[in-house]
Amino acid sequence: MAELIAISLSAKVAAALSRTATIYHLASLVGIRASIAAAARDLELLRAFLRFAESSRSTDELANTWVDRVRHVSFDLEDSVDEYSFLLAGKGVRACADVTAWFALASRLRKAREQLRALSAVKEQYGIRLAEASSASPAADGNLSEAAHFVEEKEIVGFEAHKRLLMKWLTGDADPRRTIVTVCGMGGVGKTTLATSVYTKVAATCHFDCAAWVPVSRNFTTHDLLRRILRELHRGARAGTSVKQDVDEMDYRSLVDALRGHLAHKRFFLLLDDVWDAAAWFHLRNALPDSANGSRIVITTRSREVAALRSTNRTIMMEPLPEHEAWSLFCSTAFREDVDRGCPHRLRHWASKILDRCYGLPLAIVSLGNLMALKGKTEFAWKNVYDSLAWDGEDHGIGQVSRILNFSIDDLPYHLKRCFLYCSICPEDMLLKRKILIREWIAQGLIEERGQRTMEEVADAYVDELVQRNLLLVALKNEYGRAKRCLIHDLIREVIVHRSRDDRFFHISGSTTSVDSKTKKTRYLTLDRCNGDYHQSTPNMPSLRSLYVLKSEFHASLLSGLRLLTVLNLWFIKISKLPGAVTNLRNLRYLGIRSTYIEELPNELGKLHNLQTLDAKWSMIKTLPSTITKLKNLRHLILFTRGGPDFSFPAPGTAIALPDGLQNLRCLQTLKYVRADQKMVRSLGSLKQMRSLELFGVDERILADLPSALSKMSCLVRLGIDSSDSNVTLDLESFSPPPVKLNTFAIIGKLTRGMLPSWFSSLTNLVQLYLRPSELREDSVGILSSLPRLLHLSLVDAHTVRSLTFAAGCFPVLRELSLQGLPNLTRIEFQKESLACLRLLMLGRCPQLADVPKSIKNLMHLENLELFEMPSEFAEKMPDDGGNHPDDQRITVVKNIFSRSGRLFEKKFHTNLSNVQEPSKTDVFVDGNLVDRCMSVRLKVNRWQSTYSY
Repeated sequence: MAELIAISLSAKVAAALSRTATIYHLASLVGIRASIAAAARDLELLRAFLRFAESSRSTDELANTWVDRVRHVSFDLEDSVDEYSFLLAGKGVRACADVTAWFALASRLRKAREQLRALSAVKEQYGIRLAEASSASPAADGNLSEAAHFVEEKEIVGFEAHKRLLMKWLTGDADPRRTIVTVCGMGGVGKTTLATSVYTKVAATCHFDCAAWVPVSRNFTTHDLLRRILRELHRGARAGTSVKQDVDEMDYRSLVDALRGHLAHKRFFLLLDDVWDAAAWFHLRNALPDSANGSRIVITTRSREVAALRSTNRTIMMEPLPEHEAWSLFCSTAFREDVDRGCPHRLRHWASKILDRCYGLPLAIVSLGNLMALKGKTEFAWKNVYDSLAWDGEDHGIGQVSRILNFSIDDLPYHLKRCFLYCSICPEDMLLKRKILIREWIAQGLIEERGQRTMEEVADAYVDELVQRNLLLVALKNEYGRAKRCLIHDLIREVIVHRSRDDRFFHISGSTTSVDSKTKKTRYLTLDRCNGDYHQSTPNMPSLRSLYVLKSEFHASLLSGLRLLTVLNLWFIKISKLPGAVTNLRNLRYLGIRSTYIEELPNELGKLHNLQTLDAKWSMIKTLPSTITKLKNLRHLILFTRGGPDFSFPAPGTAIALPDGLQNLRCLQTLKYVRADQKMVRSLGSLKQMRSLELFGVDERILADLPSALSKMSCLVRLGIDSSDSNVTLDLESFSPPPVKLNTFAIIGKLTRGMLPSWFSSLTNLVQLYLRPSELREDSVGILSSLPRLLHLSLVDAHTVRSLTFAAGCFPVLRELSLQGLPNLTRIEFQKESLACLRLLMLGRCPQLADVPKSIKNLMHLENLELFEMPSEFAEKMPDDGGNHPDDQRITVVKNIFSRSGRLFEKKFHTNLSNVQEPSKTDVFVDGNLVDRCMSVRLKVNRWQSTYSY
């Protein structure tokens, strides 16, 4: 972590030294600016060594102690840089008057420089060096990969469906091409066990002419990998030891020639285990000939990027085991010597609690099962294990769990590692919202602009990379198929929380009444469900940078002494007014009061000159202080007032009006969800960095000024227009030039003459369209059906629609289609080759649609059908196969949400849409226009709410 602190300091130092203020000469007088720059240069000289120290995780106690001391000096230097920024943020005379603070800061900087120079000298004096990082495969730690060859079939639990599918792709697939199959999942999830089990079975048959199983080093070299493949192939051919000598003497060209020669005209099977980098395949592929005879390559990996190397639809995604399979695996391991391998009743309580700590991860389950097999079969013994359980221990293989998971973290580049470790500040089971996480990373100085990309775009790519590496798990996807909400597997979370605490970087306090004295040095603090008088015993925390308070009693006294705080995030807090002490936090860059009872913000909020994000969504804020227009560094302003005090049901909400002076916020990129007026809309033209804009209360007068403002927003990609008045009609024809970069567009209100503007066909980047209510004419719908990138189309409350026909070729890339609130809809037809990419169809509140159209079978790729308060006979006419179906059968998952006695129920089942029967001939159909009624609804957060939200 020390090297990561050094990296982030570079950006902070650059920002601090670029600041100008009335007190510039005072800062120069006491030598602060020069000291900051000089200390940063000293630290820069140590960065390369520190980076290596972080990646190698040295076992040298002397080196680790030295790195720990550098870390402390780095923290002190960071404190000094942030204190410098804090003092600069003071206004004129007040800042100059605090001469004592300036001289104290100068003294701290001198001391930090002296310590850095001393540490540099100590490193040379004692010859502190770090051993080279091991090139051994992480997956082979403790011979785990090799051990997978000797796992008995009966010991493998939970992979039956995956094994059948993998066997089918290897031996039952008639495709003659050399095919790649990938098995992907987080560390310890059982990829190697699954693949090796199938490999052993297949290699024992005569289906392939030759087979090789090769673990891939994280720091592989192409020469070494080629040699290992050749040795493994010759091992299978019983070639003897002379081959090893020959292989060792070969250069790259000779190795490739030898491998191609050996595999020429053979059907081969190659398993590459634990591949970390796609480059491994690119270096190998020329050595593996495709003789069109059915050769197969299986790659196991933690990386979704590597998994993408697979041939079409040839990926198995591994997930943690469900509860019943986890229990079976644990019992078969812990009680392997018992005849029935069952858990005695007296131990079930502690066995369940111990198993809960494994979070379904097979490696952890087996490790703990092995440990418990050696313990006495008494409640006392098992309780002791549970109370002292630590994943970094070394008892009978428990430590290997931590090592395997740490490999994934150690493999992260330095710019990703600190961002990922920051995620441990979030409480267990809390979903991480992509945009909130990105804005907090930026506030903490973890992100730098790169080239023409903004910090938000850089951080956005970081999230994607963490998802690709299976460190962040996707809980909900956005309209682009990317992660919108993420979570961290509980066991990985335990590992990063432990690492963060080791670095004295985070401190988590949950369900406690006091905070211990060690918190004084903490930089990131989470208070989760803390009640009572904990604030009275909370020590002064001058180094705190981030404070999360969730479902806890919040006291203004907690903010005293937090002068360097940069992130304050309050969730589900029952206070009505944000304490005025917040305005003294001059370094604050992120202020979140989402889902709180806060109704009022301090009048002096404008003092927070460094504030980048103000997130008050689902708070109870009614008005904003006029000083908010002084926040010239504000990048994201999210406002939406909850409809009532119940946290569970915040909707319907209301937008908030802005004070005059919006044009001053020239850094603003996000503005949601605000009430529009003519003066405010005219000032929007000054906000040229705007990317996401949502306006409520739009009427004819506002539409007269809006086109001019939007034409100046060259970066705008998301736009929402809500008239909130059934008497208002929206005429969008005057938008010139049109917002051609839009990828998300929401229109709530009646369109003039039921027509989309003529420029709509130019929205070739449009991905999502939400319309409510919208009675569109035929020519308007024709425009939509040909938009090249439209993935999601939404229709709500269309009372005139009676019949829908989706013609062949319409909506060629649409993936989600949802229809809601169509009370007169009686018939839908899906012609062949229509909606060719549709994956999800949602139907809701269409009371006259009682029959399932037989043409639904033409939706060849439909995976999910969701029904909400549809006629009961609609779902009843869909065949339920009970989950019993061949692997190659086209199956759709149906989720039916229906009401009964005022309560909502959900039923989920599987069906083969090809078996849907024709409707009875007594049914009456009402003809309608063809493509002109092809609309859909897609709701973002709650799919079946009438309120949209991004």
